[in-house]
Amino acid sequence: NNARIARVFFEAATKASQDSEDILPQEGGSGEDLSVFNVFSILFPEMVGIAGAGANNKRMRLHFNKIGYQIYGKEQSRRVPSHRAKPGNPGYGFRLARWRDTLDNAEDSSHCEGLLRSISCDETRIERIKCVVQGYRNQWEQVRRPSCPAGPGRPRRNQSPKTHNSDDADSNSSGAAGGGAALGGAAAFSAQRNSHKHARAGGNAEHGFLAVNTDESQTLADEGLW
Repeated sequence: NNARIARVFFEAATKASQDSEDILPQEGGSGEDLSVFNVFSILFPEMVGIAGAGANNKRMRLHFNKIGYQIYGKEQSRRVPSHRAKPGNPGYGFRLARWRDTLDNAEDSSHCEGLLRSISCDETRIERIKCVVQGYRNQWEQVRRPSCPAGPGRPRRNQSPKTHNSDDADSNSSGAAGGGAALGGAAAFSAQRNSHKHARAGGNAEHGFLAVNTDESQTLADEGLW
């Protein structure tokens, strides 16, 4: 029946991925429809009817997508388009799913062929399905948006985050040093006024000032004031 063929298509043409960036769209965007259902409607037109993957076949798309969500789960992400949202707003897709490499990967190709033969596809149709899936795979890889696109203050995905963390740490250290210096100056002023109370026998006023300055700076640090 239709549900079985749809599930076989999902398993023959797509696969689970370990890359958190991987996702396949459940619907098309404002441009070309690169959704899984659209590819299915092209390859199995007898299953979806004359409406194809268009707006008049929403119920068929809904049932098809439910099968995909049973396999992969559902995810909302800006990496996939949404018909009803403004450009850049998140759509829904199949989580951690990607197209199989049906032409260049021997394992994917063999897996796809075996499943398609199980639903009585002949060799000519199998080759067409593999070619179409590969074509949509390549298109999707080119237009898919990253989850964190590069922008002001945001590194590209292949840039090591450790660099930025160390920069932040240096900045924080510099800020802390500056704050400590300011508070040290205030402590020095207070210590100068009261140095006669803290001077030790046999010490001079300068040594007493330095000792108080150190003690009060430590007290400020212990109280969390910087």
